[in-house]
Amino acid sequence: MLDRRHALLSLGTACAWPLFKSTPVRAQSTLPNRDLDILIGFLGGAGTDTSARLIAAELQRRLGRRVSVEVRPGESGTTMAKLLKQSPRDGSVIGFIPSTTLAARLAIKTAAFDPVNDLTPISMAGTFSMGFAVSPKIGVSTFEEYLEWAKNGDSRHRRLGNTASDAFITVLDLIIGRALGLTLEPVAYRGASPMVKDLEDGRLPAAVASVTSLLEHHRGGRLKLLLTSGTHRLRKAPDIPTARELGFPDLEMREWFAFFGPPAMPAPLVDEWNRQLRSALSNRDLTSELAQFGLDVDTSTPQELASQVKLILAAWSARIREVGFQPAN
Repeated sequence: MLDRRHALLSLGTACAWPLFKSTPVRAQSTLPNRDLDILIGFLGGAGTDTSARLIAAELQRRLGRRVSVEVRPGESGTTMAKLLKQSPRDGSVIGFIPSTTLAARLAIKTAAFDPVNDLTPISMAGTFSMGFAVSPKIGVSTFEEYLEWAKNGDSRHRRLGNTASDAFITVLDLIIGRALGLTLEPVAYRGASPMVKDLEDGRLPAAVASVTSLLEHHRGGRLKLLLTSGTHRLRKAPDIPTARELGFPDLEMREWFAFFGPPAMPAPLVDEWNRQLRSALSNRDLTSELAQFGLDVDTSTPQELASQVKLILAAWSARIREVGFQPAN
């Protein structure tokens, strides 16, 4: 499994040929008979990129045509969402978007897209939690030890990395700081790879990111996950406690990845993409591979995803108001 993942991630923006089975299964589809593109809004090496490529490889195996992952990073993924808004509506381009990008839209006034009206919901892909990680260089093993270390040290001890935009980092850090009783100093990164490298080398004491971007490096000893924001412990890392278990229920967050099309994508194409994605995500090998990164597969109808969008926007709007940050809308 590890060799397969390394082979997949080395291919840049193009997906590898079928990895889960040796013989392609060409499913009949009404999707355009051409190369298909999945847009993502974060640099390679992060959970969004890894998950999208694994799913794209399975789609490619089933459809018998090239399915590419195109990286369009910027502003916590909102740059890609704006590009998706302007993409062809013929079913050749869809986007793979985390719920945190939709939440970031509330804090970024320059994000020129409306999560409700400018994206066409297709299907959920899976749920994930956020993770709080520390550098192995600071010598702490538990979250309680980190709090003691951060409170007793100078301001450098309270630096907290994140891969979101400056505005979104400010909101997230206000939430975390309030829950922990600390004033944290946000440190922005353009991608997970440089942030993980700084954690590994001790240049950054702590960071918050999706578990899908951190879990592999936790196993490899490059960082140490001290808690997750999920409602339950990770199946593939049951030793990591949840925030609620440690007495911080305000940090409990359930986030998700989902697929969207451009606005006004015709309903038959939405239904066909939904069918193909849900079929691909039912593959047990793919489900197991995604679970290794902390993503629990959970698909939906387009209508169910539309409801989830409204719920996540309402939840993050409430969090933003609670910490005194003025939402963009």
